[in-house]
Amino acid sequence: MKYISPQDGHDLDKAISFLVKNYSQTGKNPKPVISHSLRLAVYLLDYGYSLDLVITAILHDLIEDSDTTKEEISLSFGAKIADWVDALSFKTSIEDKEARYKEMFDRIKLAGREALIIKCADIYSNSFYIRLVDDIEKQSFLISKLKYFLDFSKELIQEEVVWRELAEQELAESSRILALKV
Repeated sequence: MKYISPQDGHDLDKAISFLVKNYSQTGKNPKPVISHSLRLAVYLLDYGYSLDLVITAILHDLIEDSDTTKEEISLSFGAKIADWVDALSFKTSIEDKEARYKEMFDRIKLAGREALIIKCADIYSNSFYIRLVDDIEKQSFLISKLKYFLDFSKELIQEEVVWRELAEQELAESSRILALKV
């Protein structure tokens, strides 16, 4: 694990407290958002990514899963982190799920490599739950989303360990689904 200075530790504590406070007050997702966000942050920290990426990972679901605003995040953590969190948030006004994730991926790409790395780690973390989905068609949709992201982000982040691990996970899940369909 990467060395964390006392100041970095305080910054991480601030982000964790902000997540817990805001999600506890207005959280809208039945999934374990707080533990997922912390798992994602530790994953990125273990691979030596910057403190800003780790803090963004902690906060990445707040805009879409609570009443927290980009402005609140900006006031507490700065414009860069707020911009990344905003890019990582899907727009609920887009009803079609495929169109929604493609639009979000476009915004993430515009936000830069760092935002792509965070989303890659997010998808990787979530990919372990695909097999828990009861419907094989929903599982196939989630895998197609994963494949789309890999193709979409390959040019910019394929050398990143998080991208390579996601590619390995996609192969494993695709093979598992194929075996179930036979």
